[in-house]
Amino acid sequence: MRVQDDVVKDYRLVPEDFVKHLFSTLAVVIVVVLLASLLFGVPEATPLTIKSYASKNPVAFEQMALRALDGQGRIASYGPPYNHGNASVQTSIQSAVGVIHPVNAATDFILKPLAMASIINPAIGRTLGNFNAASPAQQKSWETAYTTALSHGVYRHGAVVTPKGNFGPLPALMNDVLLLGKSGLMSGALIRNGSIVTRFDNQNYLLFLQGTPMHQIAKPLALTGEQWGIIHPAVPGYPGAWWMTIPTWVYQWSFVANNAAADAMALSIGFLFWLALALVPWIPGLNRLPRYLGVHRLIWKEYYRSHSEPPASDEEGRKHAS
Repeated sequence: MRVQDDVVKDYRLVPEDFVKHLFSTLAVVIVVVLLASLLFGVPEATPLTIKSYASKNPVAFEQMALRALDGQGRIASYGPPYNHGNASVQTSIQSAVGVIHPVNAATDFILKPLAMASIINPAIGRTLGNFNAASPAQQKSWETAYTTALSHGVYRHGAVVTPKGNFGPLPALMNDVLLLGKSGLMSGALIRNGSIVTRFDNQNYLLFLQGTPMHQIAKPLALTGEQWGIIHPAVPGYPGAWWMTIPTWVYQWSFVANNAAADAMALSIGFLFWLALALVPWIPGLNRLPRYLGVHRLIWKEYYRSHSEPPASDEEGRKHAS
């Protein structure tokens, strides 16, 4: 056989229904997955919920709620696309996008859920009314004083107890938020909004737990950024996303990790790397690298050995010469 001969000629061709093959394979995979899930379970970690966090960490929950109320929380001062803060603004591109998912932490996370609960419990409405009736300066004074007091707070007899001080209605208000969280109703209050189209938008529910709650869960599992978290499993004993090792490694470079625009830098480096690979056929020197390395010869050496053209005999040589 000559080198240029098509090796497909060595095989018998038969008709094949690829659609039938596709669906039969899909059916087999589904059965295997279902059987494996029944035998071994589903590798899912216990979800972090507002109810569970409020029940297990009542003081920390009130501190988080108070930071949302006084504008000091992680999302309250985040910046675009949620609000006009600048705490997490990395580049001018982020600012140029603008606020496309508006979030007012005090209103959306605290005041609106309490207003909903006040329909069932009018006492909450009276406490909320006293807070809303105060001037912004008075509210700020209460919030500052109660923030300090909460650092010494303890959970006792179903409520957070702090040293006495001039906190106005805040202790009662924060206790109402805690009860709302422990009941599980806070989750529904954060998901619900007036628009029928986006009634099931759970953005605020997810953003409410950003910061301390997420890090408290992630750190023991080695899931934080400085722990190369994305490549580790959330459930011990199961493999993590090892294929994310290289992107995670980029985040560990000091000039990336210590930069305010770490995400933008990491994405830019990844794009440049992809661009270099995409342009390899046109980059002088690099486009000849496969020929220099000769890896294809190593892979196909058996094929070339068995399909090399035999030397012409003396009689064939004379015929070609004539």
